Amino acid sequence: MKDNIILPSEISGVNNTLPKTEVDFIGNNSRIREIYSVINLVSDSTTPVLITGESGTGKDVVARLIHSRSPRAGKPYIAINCAAVPRDVFENELFGHEQGAFTGAISKKMGYFEMANGGTLFFDEIAEMAPETQAKLLRVIESKSLRRLGGKEELFVDVRLLAATNKKMDDAINSGEMRKDLYYRFSVIEIHLPPLRERKEDISILIEYFLSSLCKQQKKNAKKFSDAAFNMMLRYNWPGNVRELKNVIERLVIMCQEDIITPNYLPVNITDSRFQEDTINITVGTSLKNAEREIILRTLNAVDNNKSRAANLLGVSRKALYNKLDRIDG
Repeated sequence: MKDNIILPSEISGVNNTLPKTEVDFIGNNSRIREIYSVINLVSDSTTPVLITGESGTGKDVVARLIHSRSPRAGKPYIAINCAAVPRDVFENELFGHEQGAFTGAISKKMGYFEMANGGTLFFDEIAEMAPETQAKLLRVIESKSLRRLGGKEELFVDVRLLAATNKKMDDAINSGEMRKDLYYRFSVIEIHLPPLRERKEDISILIEYFLSSLCKQQKKNAKKFSDAAFNMMLRYNWPGNVRELKNVIERLVIMCQEDIITPNYLPVNITDSRFQEDTINITVGTSLKNAEREIILRTLNAVDNNKSRAANLLGVSRKALYNKLDRIDG
C-alpha cells in the first residue's frame, strides 16, 4: 500500500537542498527501511561513513541524504569521483597549493577540503585513490588539518567525510588498493546497499515512480506499460541496478510515441530470457570449485562476456576474476 512506501516527498528536509529528481532512493523493502533508519541516526554525527554496494544501487544518493538531513545541510557538499581524477593531480585538487609551489602555480588555489569547510566531502569509489594519497587523507582525518602543496601553514578544517565503493573491501585491502587503516577510519559506520535483484518487491514501485516523474520532466503525456512489457521489466535481473532501471525508463519515455509501452520498445537484453533467469541450481554435493565455475560462467554469459561488468556483479576485482578464469581454463 502507498502508505507503506517511502517516497522523496516524505523525506523531511531533502527537498530544501536537493532537486526531487536526485532523490531516487525509494522502496518498501525491509533493508531499505533499515537504511533510512541508519541515515536518520548518523546524519547528526560527524563520524565518517562508508557506503558499499554494487554500481547503480544509489550510494551517491545516500551520501546526499546524509548531508541534507544533517546540521551541515546549508553548507557545501562536494562529491569527488576518485576514479575520474588523474592520480598525478589528485593531491593538488584535494589540498590545494600555494603560489609558486610548482611550475605553473601562478597563484594559490584552495583544494576540496577548504572548499567544503563546514560541510561534507564525499569520496566516491575511494578504493581508486592512490595509496600514497590515502595516507595523506588519513593524516587529515586524524589531525583535522592540512597544508597546501608548497605551504608551511597548518590549516584547520571542519569537514564531514563520506565515502563509497563498489568493491569488496577484503579484496581491495589484500590487493593493496585500499589501506587497512583508512578503511577502519571510514568503516566505523558502514551502510551496505542491496542490489535491485535482492529487493524485487521494489521494482514495480520504482517503475511507476520513474515513469511518472520522467514523463513530467520530459513534458510527455502520461504513459504506462502493457502487462507483457511490465512483466518483462519485473523478471529482468537489473545488473546495473536502479541506475539502469531509471536509464531504461528515460529512454522509453523519449523514444516511445505511444501511450502504452509494449515489449517491442524494450531493449533486447530485457526481452532476452538469458537476463531474466537469475537463479542457478546447484545440488548438494557439488564441489565448491564447480559451483564457483558455474556462477562465473553464467554471469559472463549474462553480460556478453564483459569482464569488467562481470567482476562488478561478482564483487571481485578484474584481476581476481582473471585469476579465477585461468584456473577454470586450466
